[in-house]
Amino acid sequence: MADPGRADVAPPAVGPESVDPRPTADVLRSLAENSQALVRKELELAKLEVTEILVARAIALGAALVGAIISLFVLGFAGVTGAKALELVLPAWAAWLIVTGVYALITITALLIAMRKATNPPNMPERTKADVEQTVEWLKGQVQR
Repeated sequence: MADPGRADVAPPAVGPESVDPRPTADVLRSLAENSQALVRKELELAKLEVTEILVARAIALGAALVGAIISLFVLGFAGVTGAKALELVLPAWAAWLIVTGVYALITITALLIAMRKATNPPNMPERTKADVEQTVEWLKGQVQR
């Protein structure tokens, strides 16, 4: 049995070619309000992306510092051990010079790797930039209607 408070008639379908029944001033006001909200959301997204980039860089820097400090101790002990071993077959000055040269090569290699990795994450919020461009194109399409 049908509910007496409910109409069995479906609302008319609204096609894309239908005209907005609101006055032009209301449509423009709504467009302005929605545009402002959209800009605020885009700014929020940009802030989140920049924060994400900064946090990733801070974590990388912290990990690099911890690794660098510990590696100084390891390299110190390894260098002394290597120099003492080389002193068995070479003069002391030559043994220490070889160990110093090896340290220099390790340092240069580590710095080159660090420089390359520091530029790995993008410096620009690429998703926000693409989203803003897409939004601008959509707004242009809406205004041209």
